[in-house]
Amino acid sequence: MSVFDICMQELEKNLKATCEEFIMSLTKSVVDPMLSFVTKVTAVKVALSSGAQNQKLESAMGKPLKDQAFATPDKVAEIVQKVNAAMQNELPRVMEKMKLYLQNSSTRTILFKPIK
Repeated sequence: MSVFDICMQELEKNLKATCEEFIMSLTKSVVDPMLSFVTKVTAVKVALSSGAQNQKLESAMGKPLKDQAFATPDKVAEIVQKVNAAMQNELPRVMEKMKLYLQNSSTRTILFKPIK
């Protein structure tokens, strides 16, 4: 294998890692409120399952999900609204910035396909 081939493989590996990092970062920035909510739901479910085993439901996390302050219908609607707003505002803004660096529209489409 030539030095050129080795360099090309390394370049492709780095490009792939950078693209994956970009996709994950952008996705996280858009859906972060939902991720936070899911994390809290998981914590409540764990607390309830361990609390049921220990018969200790005194902590705030021991309350059923419907009784949690973060899970009220208004709070859930607010989370959904934040995610929708981020998708409507953040993604087009990023697409416009990408046009400055990536002139090829198919390249931009490839990067955005996993995000959609």
